[in-house]
Order: sequence, then C-alpha cells, then structure tokens
Amino acid sequence: MRRIFVSVLALFLGSCGSESGGGGSSGAGGAAGAGGAGGAGGAPPACDAHAVSGAPSFQKRTSVWGLDGVVGNRLIAVDLDHDGYPDLLVHSLSTNTRDPLDGGQPKLMRVLMNRAGQNGARTFVDETVPSGYGATRDGAKELRSAHLVVAADVDNDGDVDLFSGTFTDNKKVASPPTPGDLDRSEILLNDGKGHFTLGPKLEPYASQGLPISGATFADVNRDGKVDLFVVGWYQSYGTSYIGTQARLHRGNGDGTFTEVTDAAGLTTDDFGLEEGTNHRPAYGATSCDVDGDGDMDLMVSAYGRQWNLLYVNDGSGKFTEQGKASGFAGDDNHDFTDNQMFLCYCTTSSDPSCPANPQPVIGCQNTGWSANDSKPWRNNGNTFATACGDVTGDGVMDLYNAEIHHFWAGQSSDSSALLVGNVGSGGIQFTRPPLADKGLALPHPTAGWNEGGLMSAIADLDNDGRSEILLATSDYADQFLYVFQQQAGGTFAESGKAMGLQHPCASGLVVADFDRDGDQDVVVGSGTARDCGKIWKTNEVHFFESDAATRGKWVELRLKGGPGSNAAAIGARVTIDAGGTKMVREVGGGYGHFGMQNDLVVHFGVGACEAVGLEVRWPDSALGVEQRGVIPTGVVLDVEQGK
Repeated sequence: MRRIFVSVLALFLGSCGSESGGGGSSGAGGAAGAGGAGGAGGAPPACDAHAVSGAPSFQKRTSVWGLDGVVGNRLIAVDLDHDGYPDLLVHSLSTNTRDPLDGGQPKLMRVLMNRAGQNGARTFVDETVPSGYGATRDGAKELRSAHLVVAADVDNDGDVDLFSGTFTDNKKVASPPTPGDLDRSEILLNDGKGHFTLGPKLEPYASQGLPISGATFADVNRDGKVDLFVVGWYQSYGTSYIGTQARLHRGNGDGTFTEVTDAAGLTTDDFGLEEGTNHRPAYGATSCDVDGDGDMDLMVSAYGRQWNLLYVNDGSGKFTEQGKASGFAGDDNHDFTDNQMFLCYCTTSSDPSCPANPQPVIGCQNTGWSANDSKPWRNNGNTFATACGDVTGDGVMDLYNAEIHHFWAGQSSDSSALLVGNVGSGGIQFTRPPLADKGLALPHPTAGWNEGGLMSAIADLDNDGRSEILLATSDYADQFLYVFQQQAGGTFAESGKAMGLQHPCASGLVVADFDRDGDQDVVVGSGTARDCGKIWKTNEVHFFESDAATRGKWVELRLKGGPGSNAAAIGARVTIDAGGTKMVREVGGGYGHFGMQNDLVVHFGVGACEAVGLEVRWPDSALGVEQRGVIPTGVVLDVEQGK
C-alpha cells in the first residue's frame, strides 16, 4: 500500500499531466468550476465506488500500540508534530486534580505521540511532560488540571494549536481552593514540533471557574482566523434547570481571542425555560455547515431533556437560533403520560391528566415529579454528542445525536437518532426516520432498559463509499460500542460484533487512520460508572486496528488554507467524484461530548475506483472553489489552496 505525502502540483505533474491555472474563486455558494483552478485529466474513469473485497474486520492491538495502562474517556486524534501521523490526546473527567510532573499517577491526561515502532509498525509514546501541554501559570512542579481539548491553527503558522478546557464544579472546590481548583481553560500554542506554551489568557475563563463541557473551532465570519465556541454545564446541578452561557470568541489570528457572544446573537438568559431562551446545560458543541451556504453553523447539545440549540450563520458571523424550527431541538413526541415518575405522582393525585388506574412499574417512595416535567421544554433529549456528516450521500449534512434515554422517562425522551438534512427555500430542515425502519433502534434486553449514548462518529469503515455510524454507550447493563453499517438501500445493520468492535461499556471514541494505510482505526475508552464498574476497574483505553485486506480503495487529503482562509482549512468542503458517485466531506474543528475530534485529514473510501475527481470549496470570504482534476487513489495528498 502506498503511503505517499505529495503536493498537488507534484502529483499532477508526475501522474496526471500539468496544472492549467492558479487557485481562482467564485462567488457565494461556490458553483463548481466557476473561476476555479483547472485540473488535468478530464472526467474520472468509470468505476464502482461501492465495490469492496470483503467485510471489514478489526483486531484489538492495544499493547502493540503502546496503550497498556492508559486510562481516559475523552479522546481526540490530531497531528501535533507535523510528521503526517495523527497523535492521540487522552483526558479523564475528574475533579480538578493535578498530575505530578514526574509522570506518576493518577495520569489524568496524556499526550501520546504516534511514532515508528518495530518492523514498520507504529506505536504511541507518552510525551505528556516534554510536550508542555500541562504547563501551569503558577510554575508548580505539577501538571495543570484539564478535561477536554480541541485543535486548530489559531495563529496560522502551519501547525495545530489547542484549546484545553477545564471543568470546574464549584460545589467541589475546596476551601481554601487547591492549586488545581484555580486552573483555568487555556489556549496552547505549538512550536511546530508538538511542544506547547501557554497563550494569552482567555476571558472570562481566566477569572472564573466555569464548568466547560464542550468546544469547537470554526471560522464563523470567514476572515481567515479561526474562532472558538465553548459550552458549559449547569450553573448549579440539582438545584436549577439553568445552564451556563455558551460563548463565542472571535480569533484575532495571533493566539488571542475577543468574546463576541452578544454581538453574534448568541445571548441566552437565566429564566426563559418556557420560551427556550435560557442558558442550556450542555454536554457538547458542534460546528458544521448544515445548510450548505458556505459558513459554519453552531449547535449546542443540551442535557436535562431540554431543547437543543441550532444557531444558523448569516455568513458574517451573526446567528439566528433555529433549533425548533429546523427539527434539531428535539423530536415531536412530548407525551409524558407513560413517564413512570408521572404515574407515581398519579397514584396520589387527582390531576385530570392522570390515567384512571395508574400502575407504575417502579417504586414510588420518591417520585421526583414536578409540574415542569409535563412541559414541552422538558420532554426532549439528554444529548451528549452531535456528529455532523453527509450520511445519506445527497451532499447535505446530516446529524447523529448520541442520547441517554431511560425506560422510566417514557416515549417523550429522545433516543439516539439520525437527523436527515434537507435544504429548501425555507432553510435547513431535519427529519427523523423511524429508528426501526432504518435499522438504528437500540435493543431493550430488560424491562428496566437504559440507552446510554455518550459519543457518536460518522465514518466509512469499509471504504465502500457509504458512511457508518458509531455510537459509544456506557454506564448501564448491556452497553457496547454499536457500529451501524450502512447498506446499499440506505438502511443500517448493527455489525459491531461481526467487525470485532463490540467493546463493552464504551466511554470515549475516536476514529482515524493512525497508521496511514488507508483505512480507519478506532480507539475506545471504557466506562466504570454504575453497572460498567463490574466490567472495567479503570477507564482503560483500547486500540482496534482495521484489517487492510478487507476493504475498498481510498484517498486521504490534508488541506492547507492559503491567503484568506484559516491555515488548517477548517470549514473547507471537499467533494470527490468516484465514477459518477459524488461524496462530500468537511474539515471539522471538533465536536461532541467533552471534545471529540477525528483528525484533520479528510478520508474517502471509494470502493473499486483507481482515480477520482477532486473539488475543494475553501472557507475564505469568496468561498473560492478549485477544481483539482483527476487524482489517483491509494495516496495521502497534501492540498494547498491556490497551488
């Protein structure tokens, strides 16, 4: 298998003829070919983009990859040292405990560099301390407390920098506070070799201990500088329904940021539960172009069965909330009458909404029911992660929400689901196909079932040109990593066990081609909460390597933005033509529960195709589109805007 790192120009001159122009641009919407660079080779050859040689297969190779003893359930993959291979960052959710500088326990965060191993293999090497990732403001001989991370090139110098988020539960802050209690979320700047220094302080994080639970990078106004969107948890869990203000920070291109939440139209409040204007308790943030107009929209994945938020971008970085109007906020079923807490309440109440003979199946000593629980705003999902990608293959971004759904909450609580995007004259709309019809329903093995959806990912695991959906579920009995393999007709078949990926109590998920052999590998953490503590004693991390012999052909693209675009090309839209089958991917800046990121390199599975056509819409002010001609498959290709 060729593992080739080449420039676009070198590839065209050596394999596909000569380039015929520079990187032009088109107006808003980026019509294909309008002013774009002329690629050589004409139309791609006829081929079957869905033909594969066999079923996908994964082998657990945790030891080979050097992950024995590594624990954590917040995982991202990103190339930190610019050597072409994605590295692995691991965090554990805990109190604000600092790790010792000598590398001793508890090792709550790890920077694991992807290095050459024996006999041509790859392995991870722990470089947490020398990386400088855990540097403190107080100069202590400890590592700063941190709980999540997402990556982008914030200063446009050609390497990825980091937002390192810290979750501070003010109920658990010691008096007087420990040094870890005083650690705050930070920007970390890369020297290009995977060594980091603390950037300028971020406000309000530098002066307040906030419960940060998700973040994503996106250039929301397409000025060539990435911005940062951050969400948080409850203001006071257990005593209030109100979360914390989600905040947008405009990037200045030098590692500094300016908060622009109010000016961007993202302000929420402390009281508007009925109207849906309140701060949400959130477990994840997502950015992607849901309506296809070239700018990055923002999503808040809300907990507490509250409405999710969708902020649609007008192109200038100003937003309109369209969660309910689009169908993203929650499903249409708000019927709470089978909620077991409600039925317990009805055993002693004459409320006219109660059934004549309530028969709850739970003990009713402490019902926990309140008048708020009957209201629409309280009958949605516990959304932990929202993954964005074109699942259906129509060029429009779809979403998959990972949700926790308890049997006692009844039908009004949302299950993990695929939201199919449709763009029409009324803007973006999402429909929710019945789960059973699509093959996406989760099993309910007992009467007291729980669906423990925590993390989700969209990826082509068998290189057949169709996306799979991965769902990590944990905390409860009979929870696994579910892999919904897409079939020819657009339905799905759960294939985790058959693929070798049925990891029990999966808590933590990242998908990337770690060995650059052309297929996607999967790294999974392990849950220890509730029932899962009977299976795993620690949140141990496991590596599942894809078997290259059982999948189709591929191409991987590493994009670099030119003048006017952010250097990491976050928000770029890549389209390939594989024998007439069009596939769309977007370079993402992180998403989901406590920060998820599946590499900045864009991966396409293309079945039996030996060559494909390539088009890139860059995230600059003009939405410049470049036609890059026909390229061979089986390569990792560097694509730089305008060259």
